[in-house]
Amino acid sequence: MMAVAAAFCMTSAAQAELLDLTGVGYFTYGNTNVYSMPISAYQYSVINGGPTGPGNPYYINSTPGAIKDLVVIYTGASGTDVTTNTAGFQDAYQVPSGVTQPFATTSGTGVVTPAEKSGITTVYTNTWDANLSSLSTFLDGGNPLFLFNNNETNADQNLAIWAKLWITDGVGGLYGQYLYLSNQGAAYGSGGTPLGNAKAYNPGNVEPSAGNPGATDYVLSGGDVCLDADGITIVPCGTPGSTKFNHNLGANQVAYVAELPLLNDYLAVLFQLGSSDLSKYSLHLDLRLGCDPAWNGACDDLKIDNGFEQLFLASSRAPFINVPEPGSLALLGLGLFGLSVLRRRTV
Repeated sequence: MMAVAAAFCMTSAAQAELLDLTGVGYFTYGNTNVYSMPISAYQYSVINGGPTGPGNPYYINSTPGAIKDLVVIYTGASGTDVTTNTAGFQDAYQVPSGVTQPFATTSGTGVVTPAEKSGITTVYTNTWDANLSSLSTFLDGGNPLFLFNNNETNADQNLAIWAKLWITDGVGGLYGQYLYLSNQGAAYGSGGTPLGNAKAYNPGNVEPSAGNPGATDYVLSGGDVCLDADGITIVPCGTPGSTKFNHNLGANQVAYVAELPLLNDYLAVLFQLGSSDLSKYSLHLDLRLGCDPAWNGACDDLKIDNGFEQLFLASSRAPFINVPEPGSLALLGLGLFGLSVLRRRTV
């Protein structure tokens, strides 16, 4: 546990613009920085007033109608508006909602695998694939943000998750390095580094280690976190005066936002290429959720219990995100506030 105090500049002004996560707290898992939206929304409300729900810059609506124009990678929703992506992006992998199953992956385990689309130079049977020229157009000068809904049952709100992402060139060769959302072999439910260096992890091309309760590369997603009346100190849930934050928010509200700094670096270089050259490059995501068959132990706190988790891609320029005016809010304290929470429960 960690208690953090910080001073903030007060403002109520907000506008739709580039979402700048600089200074906002995160926890690093492998090459991925992860941000808690419920905690960020609460802290913003404490500082600036206003709701923690709609209208708060860290409340992100993820109903089917809200995400249908974004790029959906994985969903339990139905309907072509949500599951069919634009040209250059493979359609969404689908898991039937209301289904309990141990494990689901983009390799076809427990999912409805979409057909590959033409125009993507390199494709694999175990990944979600995209064309980089299409990605450049979609991002429109912003960075890619991966938004995740945790939608387990109330009886078991936790879920194991691991992912690998990489870019290939026009002949299928690796560009840069493989990037991971990884627990890096720590015990399940721990691991990760507050304000870590997401550019340091480079294990090469690896499969996730399992293990229970010992070393694993699977990260814990979901669960309740309780804060003391000061809004800063983590306390056991049920403590008088404490406030509970649930990250198992269902399919209608984003729980976590993930960003990969190395991916941003790679794209900044590649997006300088002409469209004909850029179109030869491809992005690939290997996603695994739930109880890996290699896990040694019970799966009650790991498996998929509902089947309506969602992963989708947005640009940091997405117009539905209302953010504070640049320089009007000192977010470092907000970030430190979130770190102590994410150390225990994060995606």
